[in-house]
Amino acid sequence: METSITTGIIYHLLGALAAASFYIPINKVKNWRWETSWLVNGIASWIVMPLLVSTLLLPDVGAFFSAIPILVVLKTFVFGALWGLGGLTFGMTLRYLGLSVGYGVAIGITLVVGTLTPPLLNGKLLDLLSTTKGAIALLGVAVAVIGIAVTSFAGQLKERVTGLNNSERRVKKGIAVALFCGVTSAFMAFAIEAAEPIQQMALAQGVDPLYQVMPGYVIIMAGGFVTNLAYCLYKAHQHKTLTSIRQEPMYLWRNLALSALGGVIWYLQFFFYGWGHVQMNTLGLGFISWTFHMSMLVLCGGIWGFLLKEWLGCGRRPLYYQLAGMLIIVISTMIIGLV
Repeated sequence: METSITTGIIYHLLGALAAASFYIPINKVKNWRWETSWLVNGIASWIVMPLLVSTLLLPDVGAFFSAIPILVVLKTFVFGALWGLGGLTFGMTLRYLGLSVGYGVAIGITLVVGTLTPPLLNGKLLDLLSTTKGAIALLGVAVAVIGIAVTSFAGQLKERVTGLNNSERRVKKGIAVALFCGVTSAFMAFAIEAAEPIQQMALAQGVDPLYQVMPGYVIIMAGGFVTNLAYCLYKAHQHKTLTSIRQEPMYLWRNLALSALGGVIWYLQFFFYGWGHVQMNTLGLGFISWTFHMSMLVLCGGIWGFLLKEWLGCGRRPLYYQLAGMLIIVISTMIIGLV
């Protein structure tokens, strides 16, 4: 497997593009409550796709997973479940802080926690600071955080100019939820690290090193699916969702297809993230994979905002800040590319 920092950046960019795009088909679902489309999306992205990819990669998928040590399974599953909680509370963060501020705060916290905590827990953070390569990578992380903060401020200005108002906004509660969301969302980085023995088993089975992360996703995403399933079933019972679907079956197959398509696109973010992580890890920079994913996600989300004309009529000042924030994120990528 040929490795390079440039290839890793490209893979992470593709993953972020998928992450920023997955909700477009889901947004076209009609007459369904959120929990229904989200559950179908989750089945496609967190159950079907990981199992399908692992089945294609492994000669005997059943024997492979039954041979994984139970402690590895439990640790990986629990981290995956905590990551699933981050996905759930992300929506609450947006509700309490607004779209732009909530997105920036949650993503910023996730980026910092997911990037710095693994080397800190492993006692390697000081080692990274003592090397030129590690110091440059951490500088790139810091610049990415600044870029996200600037884009968040741009979104806040846009909301003020366009007169958007969220009557449910509660800043103190929103910050608390954003902290919880940011920390728990970062557990995807911890889960992938916990699944390292599974990656070694996959390599021993002859799996291409580029795909070594994929079998671990089966357990990680099963954990995330369980937490989301519990919440979706609770909301479905509360809203009598199945009854409403039976009463309005007109959009059933269309909605199923759109929700499942969103799930496949959602999975692709982690498919390419896995490729990018392997590239970075081989070069001793695995700890910055999460930085790339988060910062590129904000960048790609900003590009979609322009393509969908969300910035029309907001004036020059918010637009300039948004462009500046996106440019800073690009610069952070270039800094890490110097490693």
